[in-house]
Amino acid sequence: MNIYKILLSVFYLFDLTKINSQTYTNTCDTCINNKRFQKNIDCTTICQGQVTHLTECLEYTRCLYDYDLHKVHNICICQKVQCDYEYVCPHSEIIHYGDNNINGYTVYEVSLELKNPRSNIYAIYGNEENNMIIPAAYQLNEHLGANIGGINPLIIHYAPDSKYDSWLTIELTDGDPIGQVDAIGIDFDTWDDTHDLVVNNGAIFLDDPLSQLSDTKKYIIGHLTLKDSEDHRMIVNVNGRINVNNENEGIFRQTNIIFNFPKKEIISQ
Repeated sequence: MNIYKILLSVFYLFDLTKINSQTYTNTCDTCINNKRFQKNIDCTTICQGQVTHLTECLEYTRCLYDYDLHKVHNICICQKVQCDYEYVCPHSEIIHYGDNNINGYTVYEVSLELKNPRSNIYAIYGNEENNMIIPAAYQLNEHLGANIGGINPLIIHYAPDSKYDSWLTIELTDGDPIGQVDAIGIDFDTWDDTHDLVVNNGAIFLDDPLSQLSDTKKYIIGHLTLKDSEDHRMIVNVNGRINVNNENEGIFRQTNIIFNFPKKEIISQ
């Protein structure tokens, strides 16, 4: 009987050791996964010296201060923000969907990168003096597309073509399920792949101008599917808080931020 109890104890300790080992091994993965839902979590210390089992490098790669994280051809790299604008830098990145891209079009993720990590972006806008001009872009037919806030992943799952739809936003890309971003004074019905969207008295804006939706300095502002046969130019103006933790530091305004999308060389068969 005593031997039986001893054996049970040994097996019990073995299981505990195994569980504790697994818990230790996956601590970094767990922290990074939790960070998706709790952006105030810092995994730097927890992940120090550990091997992550996650496959998306954007989820576990971190850059030093004043460097920004970008993914280029499935490789994550840290780049220093450099441009002639005072508060933000424009950035665009091609999104690849394997062999499922629309023939004759390229999909771009368009973003602004803050030079000050304490700042935020709460509006992109156009007025009579400084129009906001969004290039002609592919729009999904019927009601599966979006104008602002991105596309709900469930819609993309059941209607894969919705990932090609063009839309504007401030950081949110999942369809804005709780209504954090809004638009005013913009006639989206005039925007398609043959007509630019020109805004002279309107804006995309956050309901809470003190929100810091990005946990990096990068704010996604658009998802554009553009014709390869044409040159495209996007011009935006932006408002943001200089320091979201101190209202007394006021706001910043940057106008006439230009994105250029050169046409692609079309190789005839």
